Amino acid sequence: MTTANQCQSSSSVELAAVSDRYSEQIGKAFLANVLVPYRDHCKYLKQAEFTSDLDEGVKGYQMHGQFSIEDSCYIDDTGHFNAVEFNICYNQLAYLHLGHCIKHRLIPELYEFDHASFQKMQLSHFLIASITSSYGAELNARKFKGKFGINSIRRRSGCTFIKTFCDFTDDENGRSKGEVTLAVLAP
Repeated sequence: MTTANQCQSSSSVELAAVSDRYSEQIGKAFLANVLVPYRDHCKYLKQAEFTSDLDEGVKGYQMHGQFSIEDSCYIDDTGHFNAVEFNICYNQLAYLHLGHCIKHRLIPELYEFDHASFQKMQLSHFLIASITSSYGAELNARKFKGKFGINSIRRRSGCTFIKTFCDFTDDENGRSKGEVTLAVLAP
């Protein structure tokens, strides 16, 4: 997502579940399609699963991803996860989440987009308005997990503001978390 200070799927999907929880593995083709803007050596998100707590609506939708950074795209190996990598991994998980929700028409505030317009405008219309991140313990960048979700959405004068969260963890208690406000420009 571009940092800034500015502000088809043809049918709706019904989430069916035996309980109040729903999950769906994201297909490799859809993941690859969302990651098209990234250089091959910067595609850190390897697989993902969309989950929903059906009682919570949009706030209950989450994207869970498996990541691996074999070689940093911008610096010699530091041996740990850092702020630039947080931002890149956040972007990839957020794009996947929003692309999935747009494709399945799960977020009413984004109904103006369809899958084709999202692909065309994901870099130009989905902008980071603010970002904060913190690092509780060193995270192994070679293998870690991420979780993305939405805290709130509000629409104001042609722009939709989405307050989101993202957490990253590894198997050895490494952790990082952040909050990001997105500004989504109307298509």
